[in-house]
Amino acid sequence: MTGCIATGDRLTITRSRQGCRGVYHDRKQANNNGMSERIFITGDKHGSMLPFFGLSERMEISDTDVLIIAGDAGYVWDENYPYRVETLNQVFPGTIAFIDGNHENHSILTGLETVAWHGGNAHIVGERFFHLMRGELYSIYGKTFFTFGGARSTDKDRRKEGESWWRDEEPNDDEIMHGREILTNNIDGIDYVITHETPLFARDFISRFKEIEDGYHLPVVLDEWYRMISNGAAFKKWYFGHMHEDKLITPQLRAIHNDILYVGSEEPVKWA
Repeated sequence: MTGCIATGDRLTITRSRQGCRGVYHDRKQANNNGMSERIFITGDKHGSMLPFFGLSERMEISDTDVLIIAGDAGYVWDENYPYRVETLNQVFPGTIAFIDGNHENHSILTGLETVAWHGGNAHIVGERFFHLMRGELYSIYGKTFFTFGGARSTDKDRRKEGESWWRDEEPNDDEIMHGREILTNNIDGIDYVITHETPLFARDFISRFKEIEDGYHLPVVLDEWYRMISNGAAFKKWYFGHMHEDKLITPQLRAIHNDILYVGSEEPVKWA
């Protein structure tokens, strides 16, 4: 069998029975040697770069820093996305990773190269820029994250399929089954959960009303998962976006939007 081609010094392509798969070698983490291991989290950005400019002006950003966006990042929206990614790479020298929301170009995302990143599958969007896939586990600086992106848009009637709206925004039954299996099998080893949609019960504490259409079951599924993971031995906090609100719902459930937080902390990082 012919071997696959290695593409660059940080991405190795190997062959298995399932075909070729990339393995991304994050040398920054391997060579950290005592430097601070910071993980930031923030919410929906919808393509805005202002928070990154503000953050870089107010604090020193290290190439070991990781910033996670809880969906609706909005940088992969059309074929010009590499230019946005390049700008973000210049402003933020660390790594940016995002789960998908309902305002992403899912057609582009699903066509990206899948690589192994921090123990889970991810789409590589650009240098130091990754899409964290649904139902995956990632171990970053000793913390284990379970991610599950996606949600149903309430503004579909004002968007055009294939141009500004994509059916893949909403997780399908297979993805939900996969997510439930991963969560159940690793219940005591997960520190943090990041979703775009919110568990159903949390909507009662959110000022922004979003109608739940008939047949849309994801909030109920996440409600079930929250009650499961709440009993996990390692579980610390669940972050979600989508609602455009910054609010601590319970000690273990956090709505995030404009805030940029250190993972595990409730003190926002000043960027504006």
